[in-house]
Amino acid sequence: MPKTTLIPIIALTLIAAVLRGGDREKAVLEAQARWLASDNNRSESGLAEIEAEDFQIVFGDGRAQRKSDQLANIRRRMPSGTEYQMPAETSEVRIYGTAAVVTGIVIERGRFPDEHGAFPPFSQRSRYTDTWVLQKGRWRVVPSHLSDLK
Repeated sequence: MPKTTLIPIIALTLIAAVLRGGDREKAVLEAQARWLASDNNRSESGLAEIEAEDFQIVFGDGRAQRKSDQLANIRRRMPSGTEYQMPAETSEVRIYGTAAVVTGIVIERGRFPDEHGAFPPFSQRSRYTDTWVLQKGRWRVVPSHLSDLK
């Protein structure tokens, strides 16, 4: 095969590989958005679908929660007047074959009742690292780490 024919074939192959990587990044970010929406909307089925069976989140103070803990928290009724949202402020994806690492910042904000029954507003920015794996054609989150930013 002449070199002049080989160069465009190589270029197209590389472009296709980059586009496939972009598709995976997009799919992971979409899964992350569904995960956050499931948490924000207290959707037990949404969390159950997106979190892998061995999911675990570790917080900056060392506490850890497994998937079963998260689902139990979702089942608990929140006091009337409670507000809570956790949108992603930034997200960066790195793909490693059938695994992906997403890092960024989330903002937890809302209103929870205090000891006097008032609902003072709160807002907390946190840095996160989530590891995703491709299982049976779906991206699922396995471990997660969340640390408050000062």
